[in-house]
Amino acid sequence: MTSEQQGTGKVALVTGAAGGIGRAAAERLARSGWKVVAVDRDVAALNWAGGDANILAHVADITAMDANLGMVALAEDWGGGLDAMILNAAIPLGGGIDEVSMEALERAMAVNFYGPVMGIKASLPALRKRGGGSIVVTASMHGIVGEAENWAYVSTKHAVVGMVKSLARDHGWEGIRINAVCPGLTRGTGMTRDIEAHASEIYANLAATVPLQRWAEPDEMAAAIEFLVSPAASFINGVALPVDGGTGAGSGMRPPLKGR
Repeated sequence: MTSEQQGTGKVALVTGAAGGIGRAAAERLARSGWKVVAVDRDVAALNWAGGDANILAHVADITAMDANLGMVALAEDWGGGLDAMILNAAIPLGGGIDEVSMEALERAMAVNFYGPVMGIKASLPALRKRGGGSIVVTASMHGIVGEAENWAYVSTKHAVVGMVKSLARDHGWEGIRINAVCPGLTRGTGMTRDIEAHASEIYANLAATVPLQRWAEPDEMAAAIEFLVSPAASFINGVALPVDGGTGAGSGMRPPLKGR
């Protein structure tokens, strides 16, 4: 079976699909034969999906349980079932602890953590009907390590990684694999566009912290997601997979080599 055929007959739901990693994941799966429900709260930003018969755009607020139940029901009605749930929606929240309001923290938790919790709760019955399936949550390298002036976002992503590891142990017996992908610096996302457009020096300096000396493309994260939902990953469960170009491989005490 070719890579273009491996998803034939399977159905995935992708949140945060308006652009960046979510859009790349939806497009990549559709090219491989999956039927994909692409979900975002921004109706205009989902216009890209209109020309692909394998992709159904759907507008929903992933912080509401009813919306999560509704999008899973849509996947079952339109696609005939659900085989993979890809929970990618997230928002940034930087600043020191004296600068971040409780209201802002609650919003970040609602999108970055409670949203995936609701997505998983909503998808489990549908996955059980298929005899199992795969859930992938987009965490972050910040779900594995800390970062100065970014404690709130880091905390939401650590919560995601802890949830994934625990739920993987709860539901593996059902044939449901639950993993996280942990992106490093990735261009073309809602969290990086301002840096790319208006802070070229910062962009270059950040690239220099990566052993591969560049930012990732969204499709490189999508490739990891596609792998995790594929039969090739059939014994991978409870993993927080870093896709960070080697950034997390060092102590940070010395910069990566740039040649000799």
